[in-house]
Amino acid sequence: MRTTAVFSFFFMMLATVVTGQEYQKKFQKLTTLSGIYEKGISEDWLINPSAARAGVFKSADGKELILSNGIVSRGFRLGPNAATVSLKNLTEQEELIRAVRPEAIINIDGYAMEVGGLHGQPNLAFLYPDWIDDLQSDPLSFQFKDFSVGVPQERFAWNRIRHHAPDVQWPPKGIHLKMDYALADVEVSELLAISKNSGVGRKLLFQDDFDELDPSWKIVASQAHPRSSFINEGKPGEIYTPINSVVYAEKALPNGVGLVETSLDAGTDLSGGWGPGIALVWDDRVVKLNMRPGNDSGIKNKGAWKFTVFDGKKENGQAGGKNNVDLDQTWYLRLRIDNDKVFCEVKPKGGAWLTLEAVSFDGPVPQPKAVRIGKMGPKASGKDHTALGELGRLTFHDFKAYSKVEKSELDKLAQNLESLKNLEVSVHYELYDGVPVFSKWVSVNNNGKAPVRVESMVSEILSLADHDPYAGHRGHPEYMVRPNIHLETNYAFSAMKAKIANSQSVHWEADQDYVTQISWSQLIPNLVKVYPEQGYNVDIKPGASLESIRAFVLPYDSYEKERQGLSMRKMYRTIAPWITENPLMFHVTRSNWEEYTQAIDQAVAVGYEMVNFSFGSGFNPEVTSKKNLGQMKKYADYAQERGIGIGTYSLLASRRVSEKDDVINPKTGKRGGFATFGNSPCLASEWGLDYFDKLYTIFGETGFLTFTHDGNYPGDVCASTDHPGHRDLGDSQFEQWKIITDFYKWCKSKGVYLRVPDYYYLTGSNQNGVGYREKNWSLPRRHQLIHTRQNIFDGTWESTPSMRWSFIPLAQYHGGGAAATIEPLDEHLDHYEMMLVSNVGMGIQSALRGPRLYDTDRTKKMVKGVVDWYKKYRDILESDILHLRRADGRDIDYMMHVNPKLKEKGMLMVFNPTDTEITKEITLPLYYTGLTDTARVREQEGQSNEKKLNRTYEITIEVTVKPNWYNWYVIE
Repeated sequence: MRTTAVFSFFFMMLATVVTGQEYQKKFQKLTTLSGIYEKGISEDWLINPSAARAGVFKSADGKELILSNGIVSRGFRLGPNAATVSLKNLTEQEELIRAVRPEAIINIDGYAMEVGGLHGQPNLAFLYPDWIDDLQSDPLSFQFKDFSVGVPQERFAWNRIRHHAPDVQWPPKGIHLKMDYALADVEVSELLAISKNSGVGRKLLFQDDFDELDPSWKIVASQAHPRSSFINEGKPGEIYTPINSVVYAEKALPNGVGLVETSLDAGTDLSGGWGPGIALVWDDRVVKLNMRPGNDSGIKNKGAWKFTVFDGKKENGQAGGKNNVDLDQTWYLRLRIDNDKVFCEVKPKGGAWLTLEAVSFDGPVPQPKAVRIGKMGPKASGKDHTALGELGRLTFHDFKAYSKVEKSELDKLAQNLESLKNLEVSVHYELYDGVPVFSKWVSVNNNGKAPVRVESMVSEILSLADHDPYAGHRGHPEYMVRPNIHLETNYAFSAMKAKIANSQSVHWEADQDYVTQISWSQLIPNLVKVYPEQGYNVDIKPGASLESIRAFVLPYDSYEKERQGLSMRKMYRTIAPWITENPLMFHVTRSNWEEYTQAIDQAVAVGYEMVNFSFGSGFNPEVTSKKNLGQMKKYADYAQERGIGIGTYSLLASRRVSEKDDVINPKTGKRGGFATFGNSPCLASEWGLDYFDKLYTIFGETGFLTFTHDGNYPGDVCASTDHPGHRDLGDSQFEQWKIITDFYKWCKSKGVYLRVPDYYYLTGSNQNGVGYREKNWSLPRRHQLIHTRQNIFDGTWESTPSMRWSFIPLAQYHGGGAAATIEPLDEHLDHYEMMLVSNVGMGIQSALRGPRLYDTDRTKKMVKGVVDWYKKYRDILESDILHLRRADGRDIDYMMHVNPKLKEKGMLMVFNPTDTEITKEITLPLYYTGLTDTARVREQEGQSNEKKLNRTYEITIEVTVKPNWYNWYVIE
């Protein structure tokens, strides 16, 4: 919501006519939506998506442009401005959009700019089609001008030099829609309505940052408690007092004041009527605005009303209406004088101003004589409550007083306006064949003569239908039900699970404009936005551009866990197909030439495909001397001549480098005390840039083809202003992310296989850990088997098998002694085979770590036998997993691979962890094999038996598994 809303009907009509001249001819040539693109394909897209080809269409009434592939569709109304008015699951004919939003929101040089969007919807719970015709365009937003249609382009090059899934494509097939926007005829004075900076168009008359308290302030403090003060422990602006008591500072104002502003953190002050705020004082009147972080009983405010306005006569404890915002952050409060009104406005740090209430005067507002900031009590009475409550601590960070808007100051904004008018904003959409996945991103092109700074950008905003019928969750947000949709971005890190890794870029909120939602306090997460939590804060030079992070939107068509997981796995295979590479890799723990060549020769002998120098091997990839590079090339040449790819390991983030190169704590100005791993180097420091230069050299000059990048960048910010690769705290995360992801993308173009224990899949990483506790590999061998299969069962609901690695400690790892290790390998041959099959039988490659792959001919024969079996059935073993029975050590556990495109439609892996042979009947769900009537089932390489599927696509088979062993069955 903006501080002013100026909607001009004339302007809207003019914008419609002008833009119509540019795009209408192309629009009229589009095919009219019909058939499967309107009603949905008849077959299940997870089994046979062949009919689901993406296209761009026009609606039958000629009002909307629609992307559709027969599984999902997204519709745009193009006038008076462009906006998403439909997001539909076609297989269920379910509409997901309940309200219209802008296509993006960009904060540029202090101005909050909407891109597209329509306003005026009377009820945000649903959208009647006839309402859309009456929606209005905000003339201060970027206006839709034109569109173009193409095909998806690769986000970066992928050099396919090794085995991958047989049916993947890069770039993915589908359709690309680009919609272009530009600023229309905005006047300089109108910039005030979209400025986040209170000083725009005004002169700064007074400022106090409270480093020292200016002597012009008069302090009023409660006498009810000896600690009550506006200067707590020597810190001006820090109030420490009982929550229901009065402490404020008052200052006389100079003539010509038109706006006063303060910023504060409520801290531990859980007050209501005595909440912290700001007030203007006249001889006969006080106008006060305050936050309500709690209530008079000292209980945190979980209601929908968070602000109070006192107009001089009465208090409005519901100022601004329901607005259940988070007060546990820095907030800005201001009182703005405009003609005969005082506007009471608030914004969170980095947000846009919200007008809570306009207090009217009889005629022009007279010059206020003073301002107050602090805790003033109800109606600014300056009196304590009889029940003082607990002590609370809060902080006022600063205060500013500005003049009224002055023409001389407005004239200075002409350059700002010119810069904004020279920006071209393009919103990009991709819809892919055969999968219900949209991609969306925004590009900003600077066609002007001066640089502009993009502080933040919301590149996707969806107001989604909510299906949670319960209004309250009693302090348990984990029970809140989100809409049935998955969003993911390429700005994901610091976790091994999708939702957590994407939490810094995918933000679920309760829509505070949606006042008819069933939640009285408006708590339901029904609005999703995509943006980097730390912002961009990037300067775009003249002639240059900035591309936002990319969002990928997957509407689910079921609440069933396995089907949702299969949908995600299909998405990854489409938008990041390199995750289907899955080389057999040995992590060698020695680096001297003799033991290295033995490892290579053994890998060749048993059919392994890659050898990686493990941590602790003595190999140092950070030394790029001519001698070391020559040695690396010698090692790589030896391996490549024998068909083996080699690579190395490096630990990045979880270490100290130096005072000047580590990430700097914004609170202390020093390193330490806040980074994810305690301490970490800044990737944009001199050391960080040199580190990546070395990596480019190693992988560019030696022939190394695999890289395990441990302790990689987890998103730590850095407050340094001296690092060469970033400007300050504001751009530190985005620039560090670009440094590491640019390197990963480059690795993909060179064919380098990347193992990264983090969620960098969409920027080039191949594998992440399956999720295991490292010390469990020091447990007795029998324990490790159960943990292995539990980890795989739990770690592959949302991931393809090839996206995850597990671990097999051939040599001792962290401890455990002889009981925990497989060495000597021949003495533990059965366990070695069970560990191999428990992994590769589920399509999972392990970090097989030790000095050698085999120690006797018998061991060699076993390893080669498992590898040969794996390669024979590789395609089905690397296909999706159905999770049937989790390992628990009490009975057989089993999982089944399925792939309707292969000759082998399914493969069942069964394990017996007990000391007794087990024979039993089990039921197998064959729906996702694509089989409908009969299935041929064989035990290992035996004879096939035909089984008839029941009405729910199931069969029952008898399985027999020897004690502490495994068995497998093929379904065709």
